[in-house]
Amino acid sequence: MSARTGVGDSTGGLSLPLPSSAARRETATTFDAIFVEHYPRVVDILARVVADRSRAEQLAADVFWKLYRKSFFRPRDGNMAAWLHRVALRVGLDALRTASRRNRHEAAAASEQARQSATPDPLADVLIAERRAQVRTTLARLKRRQARLLLLRASGLSYQEIAAALNLNPRSVGTLLARAEEAFEREHCRLHRSKD
Repeated sequence: MSARTGVGDSTGGLSLPLPSSAARRETATTFDAIFVEHYPRVVDILARVVADRSRAEQLAADVFWKLYRKSFFRPRDGNMAAWLHRVALRVGLDALRTASRRNRHEAAAASEQARQSATPDPLADVLIAERRAQVRTTLARLKRRQARLLLLRASGLSYQEIAAALNLNPRSVGTLLARAEEAFEREHCRLHRSKD
């Protein structure tokens, strides 16, 4: 830490003095003049980008905060208006992207919540769970190949995909599925005849 400046020395041994109070006053005066001159145009640019005047005014404050943090900043080309307009455009586009992401996340959360809250009444839930248990019990009683055939087909696989998954001749998949469905129906009726 430099005794002269009171800040850490990150300049490799060179100590940089803090700006004097006169320099800070001059910077504040310069900033005020830039703000008064360019604020209306920056707000107009942002209002066109975000289509909301009050949001544009909030974003304009961000633009000028970026400038204020760079207290001794001067654009390379010397054109402060162009720099402010570029920053305003970037801030506005960032705000649009953020709003778009937030809207997508909120819509996804809302649809998920609607999907979860749209569950049927408790009786329907019990009936569905009971039906699933019956199907699982019936599948467990079938030959292993028949159960796999039915599960793969119920999962939406084509005959070709089923044949590849179970190492079968693709032309025999239809016949094997028909037999598995018949076996499932017979077993299901036998197991759950009195309950349906």
